[in-house]
Amino acid sequence: LPLFVCPGEGVRNPIDAMPGHFQLSVDELVEECRSVADLGIPGVILFGIPPEKDLVGSGGYDPEGIVPRALRAIKDSKVELLLIADVCLCEYTDHGHCGVVKDGREVDNDPTVQLLAREAVVYADAGADLVAPSDMMDGRVGVIRQELDRHDHQDVAVMAYAAKYASGFYGPFREAAGSTPEFGDRRGYQMDPANVREAMREIELDIEEG
Repeated sequence: LPLFVCPGEGVRNPIDAMPGHFQLSVDELVEECRSVADLGIPGVILFGIPPEKDLVGSGGYDPEGIVPRALRAIKDSKVELLLIADVCLCEYTDHGHCGVVKDGREVDNDPTVQLLAREAVVYADAGADLVAPSDMMDGRVGVIRQELDRHDHQDVAVMAYAAKYASGFYGPFREAAGSTPEFGDRRGYQMDPANVREAMREIELDIEEG
């Protein structure tokens, strides 16, 4: 189940594009997780809405950021759920793109991958069982796997968004996470829906990278 965690206390902000879903503060998120577990749902994936955004998405890899705080709170509550953390920068950048922007317009792949790996380690440190890179940068699965292993998180799995299309169907999510791009679109790093062969190649590359 996707859950969206935001700053504050006692906060349940309705998401208009997702009726019945809310942006939840950490305390409300923990209670939601209790209900989720009681329903027999085995896991949740967390998306963060930070109090502030910046050019490089630093809220995404802050050890005291909103998602690490939520992960620790759920673990402390002893709720039995598989905890998955979305790994991306789009929720945390003031421009809404999934990585570091160069020349004011394009996402720079390699510096972004380093920040994504840093983000994954922070989430693993906080208690994530899986990390889920959704950014579609080239080579990020391999770098994330190496960094997790280097920080003694060999048991934390990588659940990659291996074939993610540039699509208007992500509109409700972008509203929920506040991640609509301020300029352009994501066709520079997400995929053409008509290109099935590319999708299969991307999946194979992610498997090879770990």
